[in-house]
Amino acid sequence: MEEQKQDQLPLEQTAPQAEQPKAESNTVVAKPSKSKAVDKSLVTASIKQLPEQLAPLAGCFDNAWGAFVKAYGDGAGQVMAREIDFAAQAMLANTYLIRVATENPMSLINALKNLALVGYTLNPVRKQGYLVPMGKAIIFVPSYMGLVDELVASGLVKKIEAHPVFDGEDFEIKLGTNGYLRHKPNPWGKREKENLKGCYWYAVLVDGTEMFDTISLDEIEKIRKRAPSAKSSSPWDTDYIEMARKTAVRNGYKKVPKKGISEDKLKVLDVMFDYDEKVEQNWIAEQKQSTASSSRFDEEVEYEEVKE
Repeated sequence: MEEQKQDQLPLEQTAPQAEQPKAESNTVVAKPSKSKAVDKSLVTASIKQLPEQLAPLAGCFDNAWGAFVKAYGDGAGQVMAREIDFAAQAMLANTYLIRVATENPMSLINALKNLALVGYTLNPVRKQGYLVPMGKAIIFVPSYMGLVDELVASGLVKKIEAHPVFDGEDFEIKLGTNGYLRHKPNPWGKREKENLKGCYWYAVLVDGTEMFDTISLDEIEKIRKRAPSAKSSSPWDTDYIEMARKTAVRNGYKKVPKKGISEDKLKVLDVMFDYDEKVEQNWIAEQKQSTASSSRFDEEVEYEEVKE
């Protein structure tokens, strides 16, 4: 990432910015004052327009305001109003999210805070992350595309991608001296979970070096089973292939050399990937509780501030 704003995780590279009206050429734009209150009118309007099913959760959205101000400054109102609409779409599409949020409102607040602090969007087109009901809490889970965006924007790699390999496709990999990766996908074949063999990741470092490796279906399944969502659909159910690709990218991040990247940028990435894995680890810990009644996933997963 090229810039960091207000000692927070960089946001400009990963979150969409709302369109601003074009200023005339002689318009002088004043720099925002630190003492000036951030306009909250758009957020207030979006909360008031929540569908009837979400009206009881209005306070949850309102309580996330501070995190958006902390992350986006003067642009917080526009960004948060948009994310409220995206969150509402997701929750109406999966009403179990509403039930979990009603029973554990703090988890929804924390999920929205983490969404703001990492600078992602719930835009279903961009697919940078999801609100997922996991155990007795709603968690914000970064997606495959979100992690790819973060790695490229950080400057760690020029390019990184992951691809699935299905039965019947030509695939060959050789590691070590004169290593190579060859994959000839079949665009007309069946490309479903049932005939997935595994995934591979491929990265081009900033110096032009190429790196790649594979992850088998068995390895992917072990990771999936560590973080199931209870009584509802999750990205693993609705976007299994994308989640498998995300798992491959996470493996790639662990193996890509970090030399040459600043400590600040590396810290941003470590926080991002640590959070992604911490979601799963917290879920596992919750399942080990002796009784369901004592198992509450209320802890907020906070991002650390990154100093320039």
